[in-house]
Amino acid sequence: MQTNPWLDIPFSDYENHMAEVGQSKILSRLFADCVKVYKPANVALPGCATGNGLENITDQQILSIHAVDINPDFLDQLNQRFAGTIPGLSTHCIDLQNEELPFSGIDLIFCGLLLEYVSPEIVIPKMAGALGRYGVIVIVIQQSKQNSFVTKTRFTSLEKLSGFGREINTEDLTVILSKSNLVVEKSIEIQVNESKFFRVFTCKNTENE
Repeated sequence: MQTNPWLDIPFSDYENHMAEVGQSKILSRLFADCVKVYKPANVALPGCATGNGLENITDQQILSIHAVDINPDFLDQLNQRFAGTIPGLSTHCIDLQNEELPFSGIDLIFCGLLLEYVSPEIVIPKMAGALGRYGVIVIVIQQSKQNSFVTKTRFTSLEKLSGFGREINTEDLTVILSKSNLVVEKSIEIQVNESKFFRVFTCKNTENE
C-alpha cells in the first residue's frame, strides 16, 4: 500500500514552505476572522497541520477545539505550542479518508486546503455529520494560474504532493455540498500571489435556511 506523502514531510519544511508562498498568513487571518464573526463554543480544524491560526485563540467562550491531522509529528508540534495555553484543545491523529470524526456538535469547522488531498465526496459528509445544527463550515481551496499544483520552493519534500494533490472543481464541490445538506451562504476570492488564489466558501446546514 502506498504511504500517504503527508507522512513523509517534516513539519519545518511544511511551515517554511507555507510561509514562503504566502499561504500560512492568509489562512491564519481567515481562521481568526471566523472565530471573531461566529463566536463558536466548539471548533474543529480538519487538516490542522501544526496549528497555524491557533495563536489567535484568546476567546474564553471557546469550550473545545478539535485539531485533526494524519501526521503525528505535526500534532506533536501543535501540542507543544498550544496545549498549555488553549483550554479544551484535543488532537486527533486520523486518516479522514478512512476514519470517522470522533466528535459532533461543532459550531465552526475550518477546513483550509484539505480537500485537495482527500476525496471530497467522502470527507465532506463526515464534516457535515460533525456539525451542530446552527454550525458553519468554512472551506478554503486553492486555484492556480500555472501548471504546477505545488509551488516550487527550496523545501523539496513538498514536491511529493504534486502527484497526490489536485485542484478542486468548484461545480463538483457545490454538488457534493448539496448532497451533504450544506448550502453555500457566501463565497469570496483572495489573491495569494501572482499565480494562485484562494476560494473561500462559507456553508451552513440547509435545514436552517
